[in-house]
Amino acid sequence: MNFIKPCHSVLVKSQLAGFFAFLLLGCTPQINPHSQQYIMQQAQTEPAAAMQLARHRLANNELTAALRWFRHAALLGDSAGLTHALQLQQRLEGRLATAVWLEQQLNSQQLAASAVSAAQRATLGLWQAEPVPPADSGYQAVAGCMLTLQPVASQQAGVLRWQHLKTAWAKDPLLGQLPVCFKPLITISATALSCSERPAQRIQCEYGALTEQVITGNFSQLLVIAGQGLASYNNGIVQLPDTASLALLQHEFMHALGFIDEYPLAAVAAADVCKSGTFATNLLFDNTPATLAAYQQRWQLQLDPALLTPVTTCQAAKVQAYRVVATINPMQAYQTAMPAVYQQLIVQALSAPEHIMPVQYYFAYLARQQQAWQQWHTLMQRAASNGYDDAINALQL
Repeated sequence: MNFIKPCHSVLVKSQLAGFFAFLLLGCTPQINPHSQQYIMQQAQTEPAAAMQLARHRLANNELTAALRWFRHAALLGDSAGLTHALQLQQRLEGRLATAVWLEQQLNSQQLAASAVSAAQRATLGLWQAEPVPPADSGYQAVAGCMLTLQPVASQQAGVLRWQHLKTAWAKDPLLGQLPVCFKPLITISATALSCSERPAQRIQCEYGALTEQVITGNFSQLLVIAGQGLASYNNGIVQLPDTASLALLQHEFMHALGFIDEYPLAAVAAADVCKSGTFATNLLFDNTPATLAAYQQRWQLQLDPALLTPVTTCQAAKVQAYRVVATINPMQAYQTAMPAVYQQLIVQALSAPEHIMPVQYYFAYLARQQQAWQQWHTLMQRAASNGYDDAINALQL
């Protein structure tokens, strides 16, 4: 490629050094300042001149200006300009912002649909027409399907990540033996799902974009593999970044079964969860004989009180919580080994899936907020069909 580059190597100060290494392969002189105005005039209508300006700005580390000229060259019909614009914007602003820009150009017909390759669409999650499910047959557990999850991806990275996770789940000595099934993967437009890309924050998505699938699908939990940031489990939705490991999936899946983190919760979460005299699947929120007896009756486990180990889960609520094993485990550090007691608790939780909140119940709540009462009723019926008591009671009011 014949890109402009200073003949000295001053460029590599940018954190985008790898990108520059890809783009700047030649060694050509800077634009003569006297010709700058002329080239800018030419660049308004000539893609070659726009590309020349884009390369010059890139060589000078003027990244925003370089992006602007690469985009302009693309809109003038330069396919290399489009490729470089998409690559540079992803590195500067992320894939979602890039997908939004590209979708806007396609919708306004500033770019022809034929100008964007299938690979570029898949990378950004702009699937042509209605998203078509990839060739994925789902996963049927040998032990049956006491709990069924619906995997969702919005970009090609999520599709590939799910293929890896599904294979790893099936081979895992514990997870592969559980009565947990996965429906065939579905894809959805990245701009519709709109998952956030902030590395230090929990991923947030527009889950309402999945309402139709939640109403019609035969599953009780969603597994969304999209966005960048911290994983989470809330309201029947396992949310993973598209770089997630099997250990991270296992940790978030355990939340669906009522396991609570064994590190400090945020103050709001701690106030909601940490109530003396109660317990979760893996934690007691005090160590009184009455709470221990109630826990043992619920889980049919005989526990040595000496094994109760203080954890920092509830420190924001000034409540001392205790886990039921002494060893560090995946609920404290997700890559650690699974204690035998926790394996028993996982199996027990899956034997009574009616206690696990189905995602339809949460979507019914969203429908109620919008006063979509017919939709609320349909979703609540779906939740009740899973035996979930709160849904059954809501329908009887």
